[in-house]
Amino acid sequence: MALFSSSQCKFPISAMKFHRNSTITKPFSPLTLRSAIPIYESKLSISAANSRSNPNLQRLQCYTSSSAQIDSDASFSTIVFIKGLPQSTSEGRLKTVFSQFGEVCRVKIVTDKKTKRSLGFAYVWFNGEDFAQVAVKEMNGKFLDGKFVSVSMAKPGSCKSRVKATPYKF
Repeated sequence: MALFSSSQCKFPISAMKFHRNSTITKPFSPLTLRSAIPIYESKLSISAANSRSNPNLQRLQCYTSSSAQIDSDASFSTIVFIKGLPQSTSEGRLKTVFSQFGEVCRVKIVTDKKTKRSLGFAYVWFNGEDFAQVAVKEMNGKFLDGKFVSVSMAKPGSCKSRVKATPYKF
């Protein structure tokens, strides 16, 4: 489960680390985690139970509140999917073009794992849903770096890594 920043970009925060070899002396009650970086508040329950096979070992179980899951799904409304990009388009170029619609948090051009060449599509993360919607409205069907591009809102799960990705032919 990843925690997401609320004020800036909605990216997983890897600053929070849990040590595997930590000793727990008593069971925990639900905790509210807070970070120096503003994040969505998420309840984390940690319970410890003695192992059946070895009473000296404790088995830990962690659960997060369902509200954190809702927040992570809502973040897809800030991700824009662009297809039909020429090989020459860079992430910096996309950031420059899409920044006119609002704060761009991240840009990712999807590349072939072996050749490292662009597959002709990318994702752009915006700071807010309104910015993403304006970018889709203004950029869909526009001419960018010598090709017409298709711009739409990303679907949940679409920007996860794929086993086999093929170049998009526009």
